[in-house]
Amino acid sequence: MYLQIYDTPADGLESAEGQLNAGGIRRLRLIQADQLQIIRPDRFPLPGLAGYPDYTLSDQHLIFGAGASLTEIEIIPAYADFKEDADSDSHGTFYKPAIQLLLPKIRPAVSIWIHRNQEVRWIAFIADRNGFFRCVGTPEQPLRLEISQGTGAGSGRNQTTLTISGRVQQPAYYLEGIEDADLINPLADFDESFSFDFNS
Repeated sequence: MYLQIYDTPADGLESAEGQLNAGGIRRLRLIQADQLQIIRPDRFPLPGLAGYPDYTLSDQHLIFGAGASLTEIEIIPAYADFKEDADSDSHGTFYKPAIQLLLPKIRPAVSIWIHRNQEVRWIAFIADRNGFFRCVGTPEQPLRLEISQGTGAGSGRNQTTLTISGRVQQPAYYLEGIEDADLINPLADFDESFSFDFNS
């Protein structure tokens, strides 16, 4: 008996040879997890969104609460990165996303912000240096802050290491962008108290 073997292309795993591949992230925006709802595109596709691939959100999948605000974190791309490890247990596969920032110099403003926000649960919008945008964390499985500070010794660095991490059921969603116009559906019926004040 002859067994026919077919070569089937692995869609999405094509070589990226010749394309720029810059490390790090260039922008980070945070929102408190209780100020956002996400309509999961894989479970609840909305009419007219058939063209969106799996794990991609549009502004129609994001529902901001009244008075919601985004926090813009000023970062240095060379000292900011995102990683996402997959793991499994008796319940199946899960993902462990982590955003890590190095903030030069231990300063009062940084310490005060950390103290005020350490117990807050977050969802992060990130832009990497290759032009991709991600939504990290969900309202049901948000991210939390972990802090490490040290002055360094001799030629060591005086810095704060800020890690924003979590454990979620799916990889970080992709987005079309993380500007207000990409995140907010202009046809949505928002409360008049809605705002996008920046807290840096």
